Amino acid sequence: MYLPLAFKGVGMRCLIIGGGEVALRKLEFLTAAGCEVTVIAPHIHNEIQSTVTARGVKWIAREFAPGDCRGYQLVIAATERREINLTIFEEAATLCIPINVVDDPDLCTVIFPAVWRQGPLTISVNTEGTAPFMAAVVRDRLSSQGASLSRWVETAAKFRIAVRSEISDWKEKNSLYRRFAESIQHGDPPNPPDGTELRNWLAWLETLGKDGSGE
Repeated sequence: MYLPLAFKGVGMRCLIIGGGEVALRKLEFLTAAGCEVTVIAPHIHNEIQSTVTARGVKWIAREFAPGDCRGYQLVIAATERREINLTIFEEAATLCIPINVVDDPDLCTVIFPAVWRQGPLTISVNTEGTAPFMAAVVRDRLSSQGASLSRWVETAAKFRIAVRSEISDWKEKNSLYRRFAESIQHGDPPNPPDGTELRNWLAWLETLGKDGSGE
């Protein structure tokens, strides 16, 4: 069983070993999260070369060598040779560095979920590495409502600021957060108030109705 966590990507030191299309997909995922990525491979995909130029990704043009994993916070092995991937896995595991060996769950201590992201909302789905294509199917079904939910998350963040500015008791805060959650309706939030006046937010929640219908 995998432990689902969300790491702060900005500044995270990541190593990708391999330079093909699979490595490219992982590179795009990591750079989108703000990670600092190094690629080790004798040759790299043309689009990886473009990313190296445009985003400051570091490319070391050679095969993997013992000790290469040291100093990184995440390692991804994307070579086509299992014996090399196994060596990388053993080194990363010995150094207690999370390691993902692409398409080889037995050599992974971390796996990549299928992800949809908009604004502050991230939807991620994994199948414990058993059927990654189904993770993408489930993600796409969940994300069909993601755009409006993302705007509800943005609104909830403003509501939270209003609550925290006036309420110190955690039970009362949680009660208000539940009240907000129970008021969520389909579509975008209808005309939420500006500012952080809690009384304005509570009045707005009243207009939504207990069933979220606005009636």
